[in-house]
Amino acid sequence: MTTDLHGLAAPYALDALDPHERGRFEAHLDQCAECRQELRGFHLTAARLAEAEADSPPLALRDRLLAEVATTAQERPVVTSIAQHSRVRRAVPRLLVAASFLVAAVSVGGYLVEHDRAEELRADTAGISAVMVADDATMLDGSVRTGGTMRIVASPSHDAAVVMGTDLETLDDDHVYQVWAMHDGIPRSVGVLGRGAGMMYAKSISGADAFAVTVEPDGGSPAPTTDPVAEMDA
Repeated sequence: MTTDLHGLAAPYALDALDPHERGRFEAHLDQCAECRQELRGFHLTAARLAEAEADSPPLALRDRLLAEVATTAQERPVVTSIAQHSRVRRAVPRLLVAASFLVAAVSVGGYLVEHDRAEELRADTAGISAVMVADDATMLDGSVRTGGTMRIVASPSHDAAVVMGTDLETLDDDHVYQVWAMHDGIPRSVGVLGRGAGMMYAKSISGADAFAVTVEPDGGSPAPTTDPVAEMDA
């Protein structure tokens, strides 16, 4: 097996692989004890985090967690099936979700985001971690009409959100997914996600009553030029 398959363990645990990559990695798992052991480690670490005090974690615990997840992969949190609920709004299990999203940003950024955005995402790690552990953080899940799912974790107190697209259709080089915060039906761009599955840190979301995702020309547009492929009420 090629060494690149060994590097897919973390994005596989985060459900961030497309169907083809997931199939290749699952076939690889049958032959690779090292990857099976790594996945077991994800389960054990997630279980330890689940036992932590999640309501009001001490600052020291929070600091240790954020330091640890910068170098340790975690298992993805359990979420409600998108097939059963097209839109989900619920409180975020802060420690587990923070761990998995921070790992996505820091440890496997090259897989979850385009390579040219990995450094940008690492620079946003502090903001991402603040959103994920915020007391008022809420999670919005929605399906994408062209395939895949979108997840937005928003924190009004930080005026920011983390946006993650999973199993999205990969666009051509001339188009990108762009995310919009909606204010009484008026869209305002909060950033470009990229050409496929990935993550972004969005600022200045206060007052948004919904979010939308459209396909736009490379570089993004000042206003949507196509109908949304995903919409989520805030």
